[in-house]
Amino acid sequence: MTTSQPQDAGYWRELGIGLRQQGSLAEAVDAFERALERAPGDAQTLSELAHALRRQGRADDARRAAARAVEIAPGLAGAWFNLGAALHEQGDMARGIEAYRKALQLQPDFAEAWSNLGGALADSGDRTGGIEAYRRAVAANPRLAAAWSNLGNALLETEQIAEAVTACRRATELAPGFAAAWNNLATALGRQGEHAAAARACKRALAIEPLLAGAWSNLGSALMELGELDQACAAHHRALETEPQNARVHYNLGLAQERGRNHAAAVESYRRAVELDANFAAAGVRLSCVLLMQGAFPEGWTEYEWRWRGKDAGPKRFTHSPWTGEKAPGQRLLAWGEQGIGDEIIYSKMLGELAEAGLRVTAELDRRLVPLVQRSFPDVRVVARRDPPAVDAAAFDFQCPLGDLGRWLRTSFGAFPRHAGYLKADAARARAYSARLRKGSAQKVIGISWSSANREFGASKSSALADWAGLFKTPGARFVDLQYGDTLAAREELRRRHGLHLAHLDDVDLFNDLDGLAALCAACDLVITASNVTAHLAGALGRPVWLLAPAADGRIWYWFSGRDDSPWYPSMRLFTQHSPGSWREILDRVAEELAAFAGDR
Repeated sequence: MTTSQPQDAGYWRELGIGLRQQGSLAEAVDAFERALERAPGDAQTLSELAHALRRQGRADDARRAAARAVEIAPGLAGAWFNLGAALHEQGDMARGIEAYRKALQLQPDFAEAWSNLGGALADSGDRTGGIEAYRRAVAANPRLAAAWSNLGNALLETEQIAEAVTACRRATELAPGFAAAWNNLATALGRQGEHAAAARACKRALAIEPLLAGAWSNLGSALMELGELDQACAAHHRALETEPQNARVHYNLGLAQERGRNHAAAVESYRRAVELDANFAAAGVRLSCVLLMQGAFPEGWTEYEWRWRGKDAGPKRFTHSPWTGEKAPGQRLLAWGEQGIGDEIIYSKMLGELAEAGLRVTAELDRRLVPLVQRSFPDVRVVARRDPPAVDAAAFDFQCPLGDLGRWLRTSFGAFPRHAGYLKADAARARAYSARLRKGSAQKVIGISWSSANREFGASKSSALADWAGLFKTPGARFVDLQYGDTLAAREELRRRHGLHLAHLDDVDLFNDLDGLAALCAACDLVITASNVTAHLAGALGRPVWLLAPAADGRIWYWFSGRDDSPWYPSMRLFTQHSPGSWREILDRVAEELAAFAGDR
């Protein structure tokens, strides 16, 4: 016995909707096409077909179906929504946004359209507009989990981390089986520093969707922060099994390998990331830094150009006639600082070398360094950096950012000249400070600095002053504060908890008066410091300096790997953590060495 197939177009349309909702996309498309055989001009069916085609990844076919739907029924909000989604997926942001807005004009409480509009606006660079659209989405439908999750991601992009965590949590509460929401929550928790909670959120996502590459990689990142480096790398490799072409995952793997000091593997991971994504500046920067850290100078300096493409990189101050290593006497070279104070100090040695080679060098530096560098290199004209520049670029034959000088002058470890210091402190101030600190005593004066204000790595490079209490008990030593910033609370805590006193010169502004800080360093017999400006000043002055260096995260490339000395500063010794955050074992070693130093009269 045979039965005839239903002839009603509405039946086939409703069947198609049900099949699409079940995830049976091919069957859904077939049902919608059967409906259209019976009612070719049914705009609602065309719109539903567009939705199913989008879910199949057939954006071009979806766009045509949705465009036909809005042509037939321009008042159908769902059709404009599906047209916007298809255009969005094809990268046509402007027309996609226009279509979403048309849907919302027709149906202002269309939560899914608000949510998709938020994504399109964010993708087009309008983060503020994207966040506002997501807020409109959750206002229209407070139970729309996807919108809450997307709002969380958008808030993360604008560093509104606490609110992002709240939004992502709401998404998981509304849809506990929504794997992507758990993964987004993990990202937000990681940004908040809650790495154990982030790892748990990743595991929830993977229990739902075991092949979710983003969750495996997020788990790897959380495990890295928890110090479980082998497991972190294994998680990133699981992600790559699913998405071997994912540049972000290769980058995350590189970070874990670098944290574990497996630099050769990290180089390959970063290299693969930039091969897959030629605009992945963060991976390019890490590639250059690890190459330089290993002493692979020619390739490292070449890759160092990536620093100009980072998200926080500003435009080059000068672009005309870049210097390429020529040393013809009489050439006029403008060398300009473009990084931090420490970088300007470490590269300034090369300014003197170029002047000695006969170049007419002008250096544009942070104003706080001008008197010190000018005194140290009288043949170099030193000017303060300001906006607009105080120098006329047209007056020079060539220009070069300071960070590029090493490409031509530091091509191997053998190219680092030995020196006894190249910066010259104000001698009168140094003598005066020495007299104030020593007060006729034979004790050694030890300058200390324990913290870095670096926005990205400062926490990894810093310890608490109270952690140094054991050093203060060293016989034959007296200690002076070289830490820039307000240290009163830290010094008071040291006195209250340990009964110890750290000398502090109130009349020296250690942040703004770098010439004064240099003179104070020069007055010390030894400087013990975190990786910060004080370290660079002491090393450049040729003073004995012991640098407390982090194990991995926060270890700047120019301290290199596997070394306890510095090619930049021959008077420097490096004391490196055995594991991240382990300042106690470093300070214990320093205390032993200091006892011998202070007792050597």
